[in-house]
Amino acid sequence: MYGKSFESMYIGSMYGAGINVFAVWNYIITMTHRGLIELNPKALAATLGGTEQEVKDAIEYLSIPDPESRCKAEEGRKIVREGQFQYRVVSWEEYQRIRNAEDLREYNRRKQAEYRARLAAMTPEQRAAFEAAKVRGYRKVRRGGGIMEAKLAGEISGRTQAVSDGIADIHRLSTEGNGG
Repeated sequence: MYGKSFESMYIGSMYGAGINVFAVWNYIITMTHRGLIELNPKALAATLGGTEQEVKDAIEYLSIPDPESRCKAEEGRKIVREGQFQYRVVSWEEYQRIRNAEDLREYNRRKQAEYRARLAAMTPEQRAAFEAAKVRGYRKVRRGGGIMEAKLAGEISGRTQAVSDGIADIHRLSTEGNGG
C-alpha cells in the first residue's frame, strides 16, 4: 500500500508533536485500508524501531481531541479506536478525494504533454494525415466536466472506416519516413 503525505501536516496542529508521532502517523497514512488501520503497539514498535510505550503515547496523541486541527470532525482527532487494535482514520475519505483529484490532474498533465510531444515529432505530412483522421472520425464530447476525444460509433455513416483509413495513412507516412 502507499499513502501521500501532505506538507500541511508538518505546519498544522501536529507541529512539534515529536518524531514518534510523525513516524506512527506516516505508518497510518501508508497502511490504512478503506479508512481502517490495525495498530498493535508491540508489533508497530518493532516495525518502527521504537519502544512499545513510545508507540502507545503516539497513538494516544493521535486519538485525543485537537481543537487546533483543520479537520473538525471527531473534535479534531486523527484516529478513533474501534476495537482492540483497530482504529478508524477520521479524515481518510477527505484525503482520498484530494489525492485522487491531484493524481487525476497529474495524469492528465502527463498525458497532454505526451500528446503534444507526439504531435511535435510528426512530419508535416504525418500531422496533416493525423488531423484529417481526427476530423473524419473523431469528435469532441463533454463528459464528467471535461473534454475528451471519443470515437464515433461504427454505424454513423462509415466514419469508423474513415478513422481506419486515417490511421493507415499515418502508419504509411511514418514507415516511409523511416525508410520502411
